Amino acid sequence: MKIIWNRELRRMAMAASAVFLFSCFFVNFCVGRYAASVRTEYNEMLAVLFGNVMQAYPDIKEEEVIAVLNEPGNRNYGADILARYGVYEDYGASSFAAQERHFLFMTIWANGILILVCLTVGAFILLYLRKRQQEIAHLTDYMIALNRDGYELEMDNNADDELSGLRNEIYKLTVLLKEQAKEAVSQKQVLADTMVNISHQLKTPLTSATVLADNLSDNPDMDRKTRQHFLSEITRQITGMSWLITVMLKMARLDAEVVELENTKLGVKELVDEVIERLELATEWKNLTISVNIPQEAQFMADRKWMSEAVMNIVKNALEHSPVGGRVEITGEENEIYTQISVRDYGKGITEEERKKLFQRFYNGSSMREDSVGIGLALAKEIVEKEYGSILVDSCPNHGTTFTLRFMKC
Repeated sequence: MKIIWNRELRRMAMAASAVFLFSCFFVNFCVGRYAASVRTEYNEMLAVLFGNVMQAYPDIKEEEVIAVLNEPGNRNYGADILARYGVYEDYGASSFAAQERHFLFMTIWANGILILVCLTVGAFILLYLRKRQQEIAHLTDYMIALNRDGYELEMDNNADDELSGLRNEIYKLTVLLKEQAKEAVSQKQVLADTMVNISHQLKTPLTSATVLADNLSDNPDMDRKTRQHFLSEITRQITGMSWLITVMLKMARLDAEVVELENTKLGVKELVDEVIERLELATEWKNLTISVNIPQEAQFMADRKWMSEAVMNIVKNALEHSPVGGRVEITGEENEIYTQISVRDYGKGITEEERKKLFQRFYNGSSMREDSVGIGLALAKEIVEKEYGSILVDSCPNHGTTFTLRFMKC
C-alpha cells in the first residue's frame, strides 16, 4: 500500500524538513564556530611567536622568519623540542594546514552522520505511517461494513496504542449496534404482532356491534325484550373496545417512558379497599366474596394512580377466574425487608407452561376466558416493575392461583 500524502502528512513532512534544515544549520554553525576559535588561537600563537623572535633577534629580517615558518621542516624534531618544554601538550603537533583539513573532515562527517540519521529516522517514520494508514484504511472499511449492517467482530492484533484504543471503542459500538439491530427487529416484530392482535381484538366486537345495530335498524318492529338485549350487547362490546384502547394507551405511555411516577407513601389496606370498590359490580355479578387480611400499618412507596391500576388488574383477573359464588383472598404483609400484597383465587389454576407466558401481551391460555384480551396482567407487570417491584405466581391446576406483588425496601 502506498502512502497517501494527505494534508496531515504534508504538514508532518514539512515539519520534518524544517527540523532537518535547522539541524544542518546548527551542526555547521557549531563546527564553524569551533574552527574559528581554533584559528584564532593558532593566529595568536603565531603572532606571539613571531613577535618574540623578532624582539629577541632584531637583526633577522622579517622575510627570513616568514620563510622559515612556511618551510615544511622536520616535524618530529620540532615536536620533540616542544614536548621537552611542555608546549606540545597545549598546542599539539599538527600544523595549521592539518587543522584546516581536520575541520573540513569534521564538517563532512558531521553532515554525513546527520543526513544518515535523518534518512534512518525518516525511513522508520514512513514505515510507521504506512502501517498506520493500513490500519486506518482497515478501520474505514470496517465502518463502511457497519453501515451496511456487517457486524463481524475482529479482535486480532490488539496492540497498546491509540489506534487499538479506537478499534476497541469501535468494537464496543459494534456490539451495541448489533444488539440494537436485533432489538429493533424484535420490536418491529412485536409491533407487528401487537397490531395484528389489536386488529383482531377490535374486529370481533366491532363486527358484533355492527351486526346488532343493523338488526335493530332493519327491524323497527322488534319486540322490546330483544331490542333491549341487543342494546345491552352493543353497550358491552363498545365498553370492551373502550377498555382495550384505554389499556393500550396506558401501555404505550409506559413503553415510551413518558410517565412520571410519583413516589408517595401508600397504605396497602387503603389501596386494596379502593380497588375492591371499583370492582364492586363484577363481584356482585358473580356473587363472589372478597376477604381482606391486611395490617392497617402496612405501607410502601409507589405512585397511587398507577399502582391502583396494577392491583386492580390482578384482582380483576382473580375475579374472572373464580367460580360463581366463590371467594378471593387478599392478604398483605410488611417486614424489614419488603412489603407484599397477595391475591388468591380458587379457580382452575394454570399449568407450568402457561405460567411462563402469563405476562405476555395478548396471551390467552387454555385457562383464560374466551372474551379475555390477555393484556391486563401484562400491564400490571410493567407497572410493578416500573416501581422496582416483582410479581410472583404460585398456581396448581384445580387448586387456584396466587399472585404476590412484592416491593423491596431501600
